[in-house]
Amino acid sequence: MAFFEKKRVKAEDVSIDPGLRPNDDATFDLLFGQATKGITPVYFGAVPLELCIPADPDYRPDTHPIGAQAIEATFQEGASGHFSNLIVYPRGRWFVVSDDYIPLFAYLRGSPDYVPCWILGKPDNELVKDLQGPIAPTDLPKAFGLG
Repeated sequence: MAFFEKKRVKAEDVSIDPGLRPNDDATFDLLFGQATKGITPVYFGAVPLELCIPADPDYRPDTHPIGAQAIEATFQEGASGHFSNLIVYPRGRWFVVSDDYIPLFAYLRGSPDYVPCWILGKPDNELVKDLQGPIAPTDLPKAFGLG
């Protein structure tokens, strides 16, 4: 028995559940695009979890059944030693999480002191540990899971 059945649907019949989508973050979009072009430098470091804030503070994937399931799966992966790197950008002393809500919520559940992050732009925060970079732009697609 197959778990999934292939079915053709018209593009106009495809919709996104609004409960599964945070608001857009123009700053993230700009920085990510610039990073992939080598304009914005990207660093890697261990960022204190308490400094990681969501770009859309009202977005709660944990309250949606599919989001909660994804958070649980990501939490279990982390518990087995497979950690997710967040992509963040600095805003003052904070690090904004715009695209990685599922791993962020999994980390919030586990409450580690530090989380591994790709940082769009050089952070000016002495609390970041093991800062590396900038990362070569040619290495970014693989680092971001795009290639």
